[in-house]
Amino acid sequence: MKRLFLIDGSSYIYRAFYALPHLSTTKGLPTNAIYGFTNMLLKVIKEYRPEYMVVVFDAKGPTFREDLYREYKAQRPAMPEELIPQIPYIKEIVSAFHIPVIEKEGFEADDVIGTIVEDLKGKDVEIVIVTGDKDMLQLVSDHVTLLDTMKGRRYGVKEVLERYGVPPEKVVEIMGLAGDSIDNIPGVPGIGEKTAVKLIKEFGTIERAIDNVDSIPNRRVRESLMRYRDQALLSRELASIHRDVPLQYSLDDFLLREPDYERLRDLFRELEFSRLLKELIPPESAGLICERVEAPGTLKELIRSIKDRGEVSIALHTEKGEVKGVGLSFEKGRAYYVPFRDGWRDELRRVLEDGRVRKDGYDLKKAWISLKKQGIDLAGIHGDTMIAAYLINPLRAPYSLDDIAEEYLGRRPSLQEKEDLTCEVAGINYTLSSILLKRLEEECLSDLYYTIDLPLVEVLGAMELTGIKVDVDLLVALSKELEGEMERLEERIYNLGGGRFNINSPRQLQKVLFERLGLRPVKKTKTGYSTDEEVLKALSTEHELPADILTYRHLSKLKSTYVDALIGLIDPDTGRIHTSFNQAVTATGRLSSSEPNLQNIPIRSELGKRIREVFVAEEGWLFLSADYSQIELRIVAHLSQDPLLLEAFRKEEDIHRRTASEVFGVPPEDVTEEMRRQAKAINFGVIYGISPYGLSQGLGISQKEAKEYIDNYFSIHRGVRSFIDRTLREARETGFVTTIFGRKRPVPELRSRNPNIRALGERIAINTPIQGSAADIIKKAMNSLYRALKERGLKSRMVLQIHDELLVETPEDEKEEVKGLVRGCMEGACELTVPLKVEIGEGRNWREAH
Repeated sequence: MKRLFLIDGSSYIYRAFYALPHLSTTKGLPTNAIYGFTNMLLKVIKEYRPEYMVVVFDAKGPTFREDLYREYKAQRPAMPEELIPQIPYIKEIVSAFHIPVIEKEGFEADDVIGTIVEDLKGKDVEIVIVTGDKDMLQLVSDHVTLLDTMKGRRYGVKEVLERYGVPPEKVVEIMGLAGDSIDNIPGVPGIGEKTAVKLIKEFGTIERAIDNVDSIPNRRVRESLMRYRDQALLSRELASIHRDVPLQYSLDDFLLREPDYERLRDLFRELEFSRLLKELIPPESAGLICERVEAPGTLKELIRSIKDRGEVSIALHTEKGEVKGVGLSFEKGRAYYVPFRDGWRDELRRVLEDGRVRKDGYDLKKAWISLKKQGIDLAGIHGDTMIAAYLINPLRAPYSLDDIAEEYLGRRPSLQEKEDLTCEVAGINYTLSSILLKRLEEECLSDLYYTIDLPLVEVLGAMELTGIKVDVDLLVALSKELEGEMERLEERIYNLGGGRFNINSPRQLQKVLFERLGLRPVKKTKTGYSTDEEVLKALSTEHELPADILTYRHLSKLKSTYVDALIGLIDPDTGRIHTSFNQAVTATGRLSSSEPNLQNIPIRSELGKRIREVFVAEEGWLFLSADYSQIELRIVAHLSQDPLLLEAFRKEEDIHRRTASEVFGVPPEDVTEEMRRQAKAINFGVIYGISPYGLSQGLGISQKEAKEYIDNYFSIHRGVRSFIDRTLREARETGFVTTIFGRKRPVPELRSRNPNIRALGERIAINTPIQGSAADIIKKAMNSLYRALKERGLKSRMVLQIHDELLVETPEDEKEEVKGLVRGCMEGACELTVPLKVEIGEGRNWREAH
């Protein structure tokens, strides 16, 4: 028996839209309905493998039902704004799947489906109607079933009988009595589905129920049925699926063909459906020839060809940090594997160190480090596919080669042998690089890529290779000291809590705080009452124990996350820690570090500062810590052109003292330290789009006071208010924000239906141009400083970058020269309307220098 699947397209579009949370591309195109609808199609195709399929959509314009009843579907709101742009994509995807589509003017999808069911009655065809609309149950028969993929239910005659107690053809009688609020079918007032089912089970039809109304025991139902007799019959007519729509088709028209995978790839890439690209589309044929170079003569010829071409994609085969071979590709469809033999190293060096030969690859920083360890200086870095993909879409993380290749090429590396895989990766990157570099140009990101992010590859590689020295003895001593502090604090906690308990167990802590001590719960969670940091801070005013718990948690985190972890990360050969600096992690463009994450070492607590003491300079060397002074506020002044901010920075005033004077209405000399602290919170709060609630929590004041502070600030700094309003307006229009240097950050949250997500989007839109510009500025400074140190042949080297701070390790005899270079490179990295200022400290360890 042949099987035909009839998809109620219009029903599924709306169900997908409302079932899924807000989804959008990085350009702001909403995609939740597209994604849900596409998954439904794929689920049907994958699980049921239909021979025949057709998608039926409601046609635009009124249908015959509006002629019968003007109020039919009148209560339905207009199509949601976020759904409108998704409809064409849904129809495009259906077309790319080669699934036939029917839309018939003047009729609903239900009627088209009903007509097809009627036409095929008695023929050797099994029909499955894919819908969530209960109206369709009236079409169910021995050869027609209804499939609701979202609820995982399938209805045949048996299931309809179990639900309603009547056969499928009687469902419309029930709807005539009970009505349908979704379609605004009135039914009979006072009769719900339960009563309607009872009446139809007893009488069979609406007419028979009316004819036998005197036998109905419920007086209210009797009166309502008599009074609304005509409305019941009209409601049944409105709910009845018409099966005589004029259609011209044959079953063969619905034969399911192989999808147009190329078209689907393009659509899924545009819609950023990476999972669907990866899992559901057959990969393109690799079509790549991999050759292993065995003879010295072949290698010489290969190197000569690469130099003539002037470009090559490289991939390294490494084992335990040692280079075993190199993959090379300089023409589409062909790549070469060259074993890294001692006798061949110099031949490879001729091309790898030649800056005139452009090098492409994935995460070339790793390749630079690996080759540097082998005594080879990789030059001519040109196309880093990881960085390019990150710039194009800073929200797509992670940026694995598998995912990038899947998105842009429709395939991923698939070969298993290390040598073959290295060869394949080189070939893939050769193709990827040209695609991504072209996209960068189209997105106006090329200048940012070539002048900031790409040069940083070598800079960060050198910093990772250098690492930073650690005083192991001091680190071990600090670990023991923390352990002793924690043990003493544990005993105090047990005494205050009335007995021993697991301090790290939220459940046990709940019992101690709220049952044993009887403290007032602050907020409830699924597992009881919360014991998070915010709650413990609030409870600290009532009892000593919550404050001690906070201290214990702080000590525990310092010990496990930093002190003990650092001990395990010291390289036994160098005695230094070699953190990894990540360029493709944060959406704002800021660098991050990992293994260990040195950017999150707390600096406000005394113990956090002591951790910085374990990072020490080599004997005869010093650390220079260069920190931008209030760079983000200076960027706000530049972007907003606020006259008062510009004046304050040009006069080198204490910006927080001045803000306190303005907001609190007192002369600068009368500003207290508390006022200045609050003003500082306001200044930085503005950058992060802080709300009155957020400011009130941070300062421990009422929301009313916080709102007054913020209002006062904006009444004085109208330029800042204007900048924020302009930024939000442009972000809503374009879907993204940019830094001073053109780095883009999509903000799809601004188009969410959820007000909390929209508010988050506003904070992102305000903060990104500021924080992202600061990140770009320090990157430019790092590039300049690296070149300056190299050109002058100095031994000094950058070892860390932490937000707005650079840490440079310098021999004492180079200190003054390097100080001048650091200041010049950092303050000259960007010309703002207000001057950039850098504060430089020095010391034998990081804490002293900072």
